Amino acid sequence: MTANISSSLPCTESELWEKINHPASLQYVTSPVLKFVPENADLFKKKWAMNTPYKLRLYLFGFIPMGMHNITLKVIDRDKNLIRSQENGSLAKVWNHSIHFQENEDGRVHYTDSIEIKAGILTPVIWLFAHYFYRHRQKRWRQLLSRS
Repeated sequence: MTANISSSLPCTESELWEKINHPASLQYVTSPVLKFVPENADLFKKKWAMNTPYKLRLYLFGFIPMGMHNITLKVIDRDKNLIRSQENGSLAKVWNHSIHFQENEDGRVHYTDSIEIKAGILTPVIWLFAHYFYRHRQKRWRQLLSRS
């Protein structure tokens, strides 16, 4: 199943690229619903890198263990404003995530998360969670970008 969630962000493309390139932004936009704890904390101190496996412990609401989650970025294309990752974890065997955005005439960015989810019998439940979670993420993106 695929979930597609879109919204408008109060920024330019270059302002979003500045924030989205840093793993610390992931921590901010997913909080407090999910918390990712990297096995190698040094990886989160740098910008995201393609084809680098990020092995993360996942916690619901910051304290309920949800197992491992792995992220490998496969595309970071500034010309197309596109980021694609191959992800998987303890609950979802496939959680492939694409981010695409484009600046509108009004100086805001139209932002879309697309998530391909395969989790066996849990797929419909996780798909529903993804809709909630990515709406939350996009709200947190708006908050983060409004502070800049």
